[in-house]
Amino acid sequence: MEPVVIPPSTVTRLPTAVLPPTDSTPSFTIQSINKSFKHQYANIYFVRLRLLKPCIEKEATKKWKDYGNPKLVPRVLDVIKGQVCFIIGTVYMDMPLKPNVLVDIGRDHTIPAPPPPEKIHSQDDRVMLEDESGRIRLIGKVLEDTPLVTGVIVGVLGAETSNGDFEAIGLCFPGMAPLAGEDDRMDTDDISGTSTDSSSGAKNEYVAFISGLDIGSSPVSEAQTQVLVDYLTGACGDLDGQCFASQISRLVVLGNSLAPLGPAGGAVDEEKEREDKKSRRHGNDISFSPHPVQNLSAHLHDLSQSMAIHILPGESDPSGTILPQQALPRAMLGHASSFASFSCETNPTYIRLSSGAHGGDGNVDSASLASSGTTPIRTILATSGQPLNDMCKYVPTVATTRLTLAEATLKWRHIAPTAPDTLWCHPFFTIDPFVIAETPDIYAIGCQPRFATRLVEEGKRRSRVILVPSFAQTGILVLVGLKSLDVRIVRLTDDILAHSA
Repeated sequence: MEPVVIPPSTVTRLPTAVLPPTDSTPSFTIQSINKSFKHQYANIYFVRLRLLKPCIEKEATKKWKDYGNPKLVPRVLDVIKGQVCFIIGTVYMDMPLKPNVLVDIGRDHTIPAPPPPEKIHSQDDRVMLEDESGRIRLIGKVLEDTPLVTGVIVGVLGAETSNGDFEAIGLCFPGMAPLAGEDDRMDTDDISGTSTDSSSGAKNEYVAFISGLDIGSSPVSEAQTQVLVDYLTGACGDLDGQCFASQISRLVVLGNSLAPLGPAGGAVDEEKEREDKKSRRHGNDISFSPHPVQNLSAHLHDLSQSMAIHILPGESDPSGTILPQQALPRAMLGHASSFASFSCETNPTYIRLSSGAHGGDGNVDSASLASSGTTPIRTILATSGQPLNDMCKYVPTVATTRLTLAEATLKWRHIAPTAPDTLWCHPFFTIDPFVIAETPDIYAIGCQPRFATRLVEEGKRRSRVILVPSFAQTGILVLVGLKSLDVRIVRLTDDILAHSA
């Protein structure tokens, strides 16, 4: 019999602490002052344009100085024909395939509506630029080479043609937002893909990202989720695997933790469907199983005893449809909510992390942070993927990848430009919370078809973009190192455990 392998030292999980939000990383919780639905959605566009227009004007002045220092025309309707200038406004995509509420109201409801198209892009689309004064059509080859969606604030260099269109020869976006406290941040020049900081020999702390657990969809997904729990808690794998798992300081669940209600594909039970319709007509309660929520609660409780967890709502979770989705009720998740290190987050959300031990709850206030001398090292911007999924409808898939669009949102300085046009969101009056005021170190987008990652750089500004696929379909757990921003994926199934750098 082989001897039992005893680790040379006690395996302990590396700690990180959550820091309070700042003005640049605001909370997406809808406060009572913003809960009114009386306001028009146009206010969001006006606020967005007011916030980003100075940034574009500054960038455009530097970018186009070789074109004879073209002047900014303050209003798009004040453009003079034939005169080279640049204008700044909000992109509006005039698309024949875009859903139209007036058409929906006038439709004959005795005939079932056609299913919504996967794409609303077509060859008949027109690109418009608008501001408070009006709207002008954009033409030019440069528009074909640059992905654009409704709601993007952009500067356009060109001249108005004889037929009233504005022929664009150049585009300017706000660019990546500034980094906060660059002097206090760790050096990230070494993107080596290793799990050790070469300068000090210290272990690298990892944050794990996962999405699409789909609890309740099938027994296979339940078994796969149990393997995930065993891996993160160190209950499976060899000694090396357990030591590596101890470097994972916390888990971020990026939406779709519960499977959507109703039949998930396949043939529909017509008899059961008729019974459900009959029950709805007579006001009877439709059968609902609490087992998926109970199973999710049990898994989160097991994980919470070992590590910090942040859970975001997704499209299929019991949360509001409009963005920002508010946090799931803690009481719904049972005993897991009793841990201070368990956090129900909004979608989207900012998470600011600092390394070092700060108590068992993983949280620290500003006073203790100042006294300890510890500085924040990483800012995470996490979403459950609805903005990116909606933007993909605007562009041809072959020409523009999801990763390219995700990178573009950083340079547009906006998480969800298509809200509120085709993506439902709250009618904010005086703010647009989706504007990116500070470039995140890690930009995590969940519920995507496949895994992808890219290190986006612009000058000294740098952000690691990761697209996290459905765990129920792929078994992929994504790990991002806080020190070097290296990325690893772990494939977990009910019979396979594999690491990839």
